[in-house]
Amino acid sequence: MKRKQILAALLTGCLLLAGCGTAADSAVTETPAEGASKEEVAADTSVDTASTESSEETAQAEGGAYVVDGGSPWINSNIKENCLNFEKPSEKDDLNMAVNYDWVRNTEIPAGYTSTGTFVEVGQIIDDKALATLEDESIEGHDAELVRAFYNAFLDWDDRNAKGVSPIEPYVKDIESLSSIDDVTAFVTDADRSFFTPALVGVGNTGDLTDSTRYVTDFDHTGLLLGDSAEYKEFSTVGKLKYDAYKKLFSSIMTRMGYTQDEADKYFEECMAYETALAEKVYTSLENNDPAIYDKILNYYAPEEMAELAPNFPVDEFIKSNGFDNAELFLVTEPEALAKVSELYTDENLENIKGYFMVQTVLGCTAYLDKETFEARLDAQRSIYGASGALSDEKYAYVYLNNALPESMEKAYMAKYDVTETKKTITKLCEDVASVYREMLEGEEWLSDETKEYAISKLDSLKINVIEPNEYEDYSGLDLNGLSYFEVQKALANYRWEIDKKRTNGKVNKNIWEGISTLETNAYYDPTVNSINILLGILDGDFYSDDMAKEQLYAGIGSIIGHEISHAFDTNGAQFDKDGNYSSWWTDEDYAAFQERAQKLINYYDGITVYGDEKAIGSLVQTEAIADMAGIKAMLTLAAKEENFDYKLFFDSYANIWKDIQTYEANYTQLTQDPHPLSYLRVNVTAQQYDEFYEAFDVKEGDGMYLAPENRILIW
Repeated sequence: MKRKQILAALLTGCLLLAGCGTAADSAVTETPAEGASKEEVAADTSVDTASTESSEETAQAEGGAYVVDGGSPWINSNIKENCLNFEKPSEKDDLNMAVNYDWVRNTEIPAGYTSTGTFVEVGQIIDDKALATLEDESIEGHDAELVRAFYNAFLDWDDRNAKGVSPIEPYVKDIESLSSIDDVTAFVTDADRSFFTPALVGVGNTGDLTDSTRYVTDFDHTGLLLGDSAEYKEFSTVGKLKYDAYKKLFSSIMTRMGYTQDEADKYFEECMAYETALAEKVYTSLENNDPAIYDKILNYYAPEEMAELAPNFPVDEFIKSNGFDNAELFLVTEPEALAKVSELYTDENLENIKGYFMVQTVLGCTAYLDKETFEARLDAQRSIYGASGALSDEKYAYVYLNNALPESMEKAYMAKYDVTETKKTITKLCEDVASVYREMLEGEEWLSDETKEYAISKLDSLKINVIEPNEYEDYSGLDLNGLSYFEVQKALANYRWEIDKKRTNGKVNKNIWEGISTLETNAYYDPTVNSINILLGILDGDFYSDDMAKEQLYAGIGSIIGHEISHAFDTNGAQFDKDGNYSSWWTDEDYAAFQERAQKLINYYDGITVYGDEKAIGSLVQTEAIADMAGIKAMLTLAAKEENFDYKLFFDSYANIWKDIQTYEANYTQLTQDPHPLSYLRVNVTAQQYDEFYEAFDVKEGDGMYLAPENRILIW
């Protein structure tokens, strides 16, 4: 829902939490117009890189399925059909395909998922344990009560089906009744009436990037249905799929409420008209992922200056009605977009504004209604990302629960499973990897002593968090017992709203993980805290077990740890100091050299053809590619201290953790929208940077994995 939703999505999207995976769980559960969950295929954004026409040339539908051939210098083996159409290569020519060839050919994507691989496999292990936690009535305490209340409310289909779509009908009728821009003003400044509606703008507190110890009150436009503003100029393949799926979904719900198909279509087209006009001033997804974005989005205003940014919109009244009129400083990430909202806020645009309200409200509530609506919503997502089948109702209930109440869910989980020894082991490994990273920095000849000294100081200040945060948000005042699922959503939103209001002008508690569940199969670096955070959800399966060989441990969770530490020194993280503030600590000469090295990496990725005319986007994946390579270098530095280390097993194990197959739609979405390279490139491009790989597999010039030393693209 949208009530007082913090509009830090732009900040988060362009920086904040740099994780190791793409979509740890690829189960299709993303809700149109709703905040993104960990289970979505990719963030609801895209990159303006391909038109529908060019994509159709590279992917021909046969019997409803896409078959994608080609790729250079390696076959895109994340598409299963490619492994069926080509012979198994040697590690010398294609490490990823050689290691994972048989697995790919013999594996099917599970029902309800858009991909499968190590992340999904480990995620399913954790999910099964979480479901067992939810069924264990012996676990006591308030957090256990909260998660059971949420879980049971989700699964109460008798109640949800009896209510049908009626819970949203009052909101829909209210939007329909708006007959002037003055009516719209009364609507958006009434928190109860606009509870589920993105009110054109939003306000809430977010951590300040220039002073990470404080909260600043963010005020910006609300989101676009298609995610990326570039989609409103020319559809990408996924953009067109989203448009068609969301239009169909919206129509199905509206007609159930008694509206005609023509009326539903009219609302949808009016929503698109409003969003198309706004999108002209909204940064594209590719712009948001540019490491140079920060100077553009860090725009601060005093309270008395806010109304001038959007003179037609009731800025002061809106801020007051939301409870933030005591804010001393405001952040506006996209002032031009806010000015566009003001320009559109007229009686002439009334119908388009109503269309925006109607579509965003209805689609934003599709997860909270009856079974028919929920299934229609899943159908929409399956059509966008190419999935088939569904998860169990219990799994969906857990997915939404873990996204909504991560702190309570993980505390209940750890009341059932003892993770004490795992925490000790992984903490020690993190410390070992950090120590060799110091050696790496000390050995960088291209850095001046001044920059090198500060980089080491930043490393020494790194906070290591394993499995759980040092503190949890207080949910002791939240009571969900006896509420319907729709009522649960309102109660949660109101509770978080009260928490957020209390943060105004306050200090950030960096001991709390914001909106992150340790049960996610992932790990991340937070530059505003200068911390690596190794989540419990990744400490299983091929990533970590007690009986792993040293080579497997280093290639698995070890490379993940190295990856996260490396984010402190990628093209995003390198712009933040040791205290977590956006601040330059480089000499001009060193930073220029750093950018030159990064550009070489970008150029290399730009030259890789994934299929047809579609190429990797170096500027999009640069930060994650840098982290992958530096992470492996850290583990190889650690490996050099071991006797009889088996480098062949190490690189094979590294390829194994990135085994992955995807639907064409999911693969294309990741290629064009996700800052993580496709998995087969994370293996091959990373491995070919190291002498140890060449020696282990006797790779020579002319082999497919060979890259001449002068052409290698290591940053660190």
